[in-house]
Amino acid sequence: MTESMQNAATRRARGGQRPRAGRPPAYTEPLLRKTVTLPVSYVEQLTRFGVGNLSDGIRLLVENTFTRNGTPWFRPPPHIDP
Repeated sequence: MTESMQNAATRRARGGQRPRAGRPPAYTEPLLRKTVTLPVSYVEQLTRFGVGNLSDGIRLLVENTFTRNGTPWFRPPPHIDP
């Protein structure tokens, strides 16, 4: 084993993930990364709606949209406490 490989193995022994460290997840279900194509005006407006975050703006729009008869368009899954 070369010296650089030994040093790398020694460095990995320290640090790393800790239980319950970091920001808690905002959603209880997994989030998927997708690519969408939107007009510039939509992106600007959704980014403002999400207070600077395009993804939050899209989520807020979906969560606050109603059908023509006034019922929510999206029904989120029930909240489950971990």
